[in-house]
Amino acid sequence: MRPASLSALAAFLVVISLTATPSATADSTGETTPPPPVQVDDTAKPVGPGTTLSTFTRVDPNGWLRGDVLTADLSDPRLTVGLLTPPHVGQVETVTAMATAQHAFAGVNGDFFDINNTGAPRGIEVSKGQLIKGPWTDPQPWRPSVGVDVNDIGRIVNAYLDGKVTLPSGQFPLDGLNQEQAPPNGLAVFTPAWGTASRAFYNVTKVHELTVVNGVVTAHATGTGSGPIPDNGFVLSGTGSDADLLAAVAVGAPISVTYAPKTDPADSFQALMGVRDVAVRDGQVQTLDDTALNPETAVGFSQDGKKMQLVVIDGRSTASRGVTEQQLANIMQQRGAYNAVIIDGGGSSSLVSRDAGTPNVWQRNVPSDGVEREVGNGIGLFAAPGSGRLTGIDLTTGDKVFTGLHRQLKATGHDEQYGPADLGAPRWIGADRDGLVTGRQPGALDVAVTAKGVTQRGKIQVLPRLTRIAATPRTVSLLAGQTGLVQVTGYDAIGDSAAIDPVDTTLDYDRSLVSITPNPDGTLAITPKAAQGIGVVTVHVGDRVTAFGVTVGLKSEPVTGFDDVTGWKFSSARGSGAISPAPGQTGNALRLNFDFTKSIDTRTAVAAAPTPIPVDGTARQFEMSVNGDGRGEWLAALITDASGANSSVYGDHVSWNGWQKTTFTIPATVKSPITVRGVEAIEATRAQYSGQLDFDDLTAGAALPVTVPPDPPVLDPLVREQSTSDGGLAVISLVTAKALAEAIASHPRFLVVDGISGEQAKAEVDAAVRGRFPVYYSPGADYGPDWTSVFGPDHQTFVRDGIRYVLLNSATGALRTSDYAQLSGLRAQLTGRVVVVTYGITDPNERRMLDEWLPHNAQVIDAHGPVGVERDEGVPWIHVPTATTGWTTVNGQVQFRPILDGITITVADNRITAASTQGLPLRYPMSVTWSGSHGVHVGDTRCGWGDVLAFDPTTGDYERCRPGPASLTITANDASQTVKL
Repeated sequence: MRPASLSALAAFLVVISLTATPSATADSTGETTPPPPVQVDDTAKPVGPGTTLSTFTRVDPNGWLRGDVLTADLSDPRLTVGLLTPPHVGQVETVTAMATAQHAFAGVNGDFFDINNTGAPRGIEVSKGQLIKGPWTDPQPWRPSVGVDVNDIGRIVNAYLDGKVTLPSGQFPLDGLNQEQAPPNGLAVFTPAWGTASRAFYNVTKVHELTVVNGVVTAHATGTGSGPIPDNGFVLSGTGSDADLLAAVAVGAPISVTYAPKTDPADSFQALMGVRDVAVRDGQVQTLDDTALNPETAVGFSQDGKKMQLVVIDGRSTASRGVTEQQLANIMQQRGAYNAVIIDGGGSSSLVSRDAGTPNVWQRNVPSDGVEREVGNGIGLFAAPGSGRLTGIDLTTGDKVFTGLHRQLKATGHDEQYGPADLGAPRWIGADRDGLVTGRQPGALDVAVTAKGVTQRGKIQVLPRLTRIAATPRTVSLLAGQTGLVQVTGYDAIGDSAAIDPVDTTLDYDRSLVSITPNPDGTLAITPKAAQGIGVVTVHVGDRVTAFGVTVGLKSEPVTGFDDVTGWKFSSARGSGAISPAPGQTGNALRLNFDFTKSIDTRTAVAAAPTPIPVDGTARQFEMSVNGDGRGEWLAALITDASGANSSVYGDHVSWNGWQKTTFTIPATVKSPITVRGVEAIEATRAQYSGQLDFDDLTAGAALPVTVPPDPPVLDPLVREQSTSDGGLAVISLVTAKALAEAIASHPRFLVVDGISGEQAKAEVDAAVRGRFPVYYSPGADYGPDWTSVFGPDHQTFVRDGIRYVLLNSATGALRTSDYAQLSGLRAQLTGRVVVVTYGITDPNERRMLDEWLPHNAQVIDAHGPVGVERDEGVPWIHVPTATTGWTTVNGQVQFRPILDGITITVADNRITAASTQGLPLRYPMSVTWSGSHGVHVGDTRCGWGDVLAFDPTTGDYERCRPGPASLTITANDASQTVKL
């Protein structure tokens, strides 16, 4: 249980400085060593034989990182490592699809591949000991490779194709096997494993092909071909001078091809694939690019090669910035890799695994594209089918349940291979026969499940009785075929929360609009039944009520008609072009002229708006009229969401000629409102051309508006509405003379001045206080390099009567960017009874970090957010006013003291409202004193014996009880006002 408040402050004061680690140190060579990262969390669980899945979050001076790691013991005989591949080399599939088809229990994406073209990986492929394809040799050799040899040792090697072609005229070297690249004068072979993809080579114009069936030539072809290759044959392709060599071979002539992998150092592999870069070699981090931040995937091995790590780092989001290649190399070394490589990253990064006892894999990382990308290959972890006999149980408890409510426990059995195993008829302790727990009384509840001689135990925290509920999100906006999720959460009196099990909910809603079904995880699945409409779902949990809105369908909102292209700017990656006006379907259009002839790598043509264009409502998709040329350019809209994150919303490929409307679907993860920064055409294939596209009438499909009844206001028991004069900790944010004078007059035991800067300001505070009590300073937005020389440490702690006060520097809105050094050792400071004081933390990652680190009997005081108290898992965050509107006393309870010159009172519709002459409402959470004349009850609107009037100062409502004179007086600080009723 978390107490509602800390005890009153005592007079004795001890000052302790936080240990400050330098932001960087210099080693013996004089080079700067970056400060170590702070590990926020790292969890691990088994998912297969000798294999664990861990998820970590860490922060360093550059930002936040989230990653997933599969750690595999290659010496475990139950475990096998192999390649994940689509059915053909010239094909792509998601890692999830490949792992599912090949029955892998976990895996990651693999090598770079011919994206948007053939899909073929760049490097070598050896699967189950068989060579499938060769590595690039020209223009960019792709030799570095990673794999597991026939002795189950992980190795990094350089890989080559060792092959020969025997023609009637002699024997010649084989330059390519199932690859979209070959030297200008060379021989390459395509086997049935290639599939039906184009056999065209990069930068090669002269090509001759021979089709060989059962060892003899059956057909000639000038130029490259595509389509199926005979199961009992192959296609031999010659480029440049070797095209002439093949052209001279007669139909019916015998031809043979032999090939094998060759590695340096020499070894035989059960699985081998190409990689981009070697990150760590023989324990030493290699020198790599240290500029571009991206999601990345890496493979690492221990020094003996018997431990393998498959690592995926998320990127391009506020939750995880991504890493440079150099940073990833450092991470791999820190995680114990003696040798490591970097494979394909960006939107390709993907890590999948099953849970123990379940058959299906699913993606664990957060893909930067918003969806899992189809890739050329991957690395899979395999286990032979298990016995199906129960050896272990995974028990999901849900952690918490309210007194009087229920929690459905879930037990999943697994065998010795961590595959599914039947539980039979399990026996439960602490739950009914179906695993349903009932919260009886607050405290820890031991639960256990036993099946076939196997027992798994767990704990559930039983919270006090429910006081309120809320639904997240407050509105679900759906299109046909979509499903939305809603979580109903309950809270006790001090803000501890737990998910509400659907068994405890009753729902009232329009069943012709949507259907609602509970999911195994306790969420509610909302599926549309009508094509369009709005509704409100009312949720009852006992006598507690909340609601959420549902909308189905969209309404069109104009974004831009492109009628005036003045100020629009052209830009391009690996291309050139210009913007001009053009005739549109309605008025003018924007013409995007571009030249994509200078490169075969991905090229873009961007039209950027003069200023970002706001989009009304909650946008779910865009529509735009496009005058197409049929060349297949990929369209995108460039947006910025409500969090400030920039992203692209992708649309169709331009497969049409003339005007046609096209749609861009906005991912559900994008936070509205959004702005449009521009539009873009992308050429990701090897096609080279110049062209133009015309854009007109960009509109947004926005969710229909729906009004949801508000939840009742949350009145925190920590807030004392009726002001008193007793002292305690006084907090002033952005000091003013009036706030300072009033705080001093309250006789505080000590004062914290938050957000202060400047020698003059400190001198004024010191002169006013005159040493009567200690004063501590915390920096604000004007924090600069001279702040500490004036005010002292920018972060520190002091202890008073067993309560530790931790003052932190959050001048920039984040502890990391304000002073990274304060994060070192911070977790150890947040123990016991603690009060944290900051200027305001706006970084949601740091907010979650503190919520996890803070003990139950903690408080946080800051100057960010609406004035009042909000709770995160029972921990109160006390948002104090700035000194222009008020100041704050913390002494067991919290008093928000308003700054005012006078008070006005308004009476209307049986409600009394009071405000300062500056317009500040004088109601909860501001601390004021209401008093009444004889016969006036101040507290609630229930009339008692002899009452003339009953008044609720929290809501302002009053009830006339019987005839007679009545007056109410409000007092705030040194101002008061009376109203007669």
